[in-house]
Amino acid sequence: MRIAVCGISVECSTFSSHVTELDDFIIRRGDDVLAGIDTDDWAPGAELVGTIVATAGAGGPIRPQAFDDIEAEMLSRLRAAGHVDGVWIQFHGAMSVVGRTGAEEQLLRKVREITGPDAVISGSFDTHGNMSRELAGIIDLAAFHRHAPHIDAEITRERALRNLVRVVERGMKPHKAWIHVPILLAGEAAMTSVDPGATVFGAQRDVIQRYDLIDAAMCIGFLWADEERNSAAVFTTSWDAQGAAAAAEELATEFWRRRDEFHIDDRNSGTFEQALAHVSGSRAKPLYISDSGDNVTAGASGDSTYALSRMLSNPALLGPGAQILFAGLWDPGSVAAAIAAGEGETISRAIGAWNDTTHGDPVHGDWLILRVIPGPSGDAEEALLRGNGVDLTVRLSRTPFAHPNDPAFPSDMFVGPVPIETAGYDAVVVKNGYLFPTQETDAGGHFMALTPGGTDLVIDRLNYSHRRRPLHPWEHDIDAPNSAEIIRPQLGDLAEAQAPMAHPAP
Repeated sequence: MRIAVCGISVECSTFSSHVTELDDFIIRRGDDVLAGIDTDDWAPGAELVGTIVATAGAGGPIRPQAFDDIEAEMLSRLRAAGHVDGVWIQFHGAMSVVGRTGAEEQLLRKVREITGPDAVISGSFDTHGNMSRELAGIIDLAAFHRHAPHIDAEITRERALRNLVRVVERGMKPHKAWIHVPILLAGEAAMTSVDPGATVFGAQRDVIQRYDLIDAAMCIGFLWADEERNSAAVFTTSWDAQGAAAAAEELATEFWRRRDEFHIDDRNSGTFEQALAHVSGSRAKPLYISDSGDNVTAGASGDSTYALSRMLSNPALLGPGAQILFAGLWDPGSVAAAIAAGEGETISRAIGAWNDTTHGDPVHGDWLILRVIPGPSGDAEEALLRGNGVDLTVRLSRTPFAHPNDPAFPSDMFVGPVPIETAGYDAVVVKNGYLFPTQETDAGGHFMALTPGGTDLVIDRLNYSHRRRPLHPWEHDIDAPNSAEIIRPQLGDLAEAQAPMAHPAP
């Protein structure tokens, strides 16, 4: 059994001013692709062939030349691999390329042309991505995250590979069932640590067992990409076609029934001014405030000064003596200036808004350099500055202010410096939406500031041109999801499944 491993994984906001470049990707090639993958205990006969895996976390749409370079190398390496029985491809489901649509679908078609119809293709995906009808028609298996935050990132990848091995060993392709769910949600409205997300997405495990499925996948679509394919969907695989369809319909029906329950927590969200006013009433410190419109983990630029400017314009909202930290502002120029000047010195410069000037101008001031902070490589990557009555950290890279070992981040995702100690602050403003596990540990409380930007949670401020219609929550007169479509696998000489599966995937 020979299995090729490849992938391009990035979450792209088409509303972001950022453009993802080739240098934004961590690229692994050949045997490096296989690092950390051990199949000896459960698939001793499998030969894995590493081609290329490129991962960029989240950003704006990819520059076409950058995408084309990665794609060309992937396809070349896949051709050079020769005959393979299966392909494990690592995707996100919300990848966009400047001026193009359906990036995953188009790439997967090219992969299928190389492998032929008999190869089994299994993909690992993010719940905040898409499973379009076109994608469902090309791929054979799909494993999506079941948790948000994605504490199951590595588990999802392993499940995609285990399912692939089992299907290849069986020598036939399973049935697929797909159903479009006319919903499009932000991840912040569909966390699985609370209901309804916990129950709706948690139902997959029970459904897999009761219907004897290979796997079940649910996605919410990607809110911040202006593509028609973006919406929720359910995708199931089984050796029994009717079982796959019935399971998909059960999951979709419950998702649709509870659609109005998915929303941002109104008690702890509001304008940035409301967030600042919330600081004085917070019992435990520090209060973490999400500058959610500039969420670098969903594709925003990370250098917007909207929140910082609002704070400086309304200092009385915090109360006397309050200490606030603006954490993780993307500003390579300011980091370089701080490194050149050194700790204890003062630099006079404008901070932020060097890429995204839509929602705020650079903030001018004299900034005392408190610390220059190394990143994982040991080189300086961040600087802690003080000025204008606030502290802030500026970073070389667009990385979240969370610990590099946070369980929500896969091992090959870009990570920044270890966050500075926050216990002495009344409030910490971070460039993400929901908090990640290590942030939750540090935070005394949380407030979601509904700020504008490339990842705006106020959906009426998003200017779509190509959004599918109708979709909840924009439109209300919408029919419930239709019956699941049973999709026959692509076949050459390989047989189609006929018998029930003996051992469902975990």
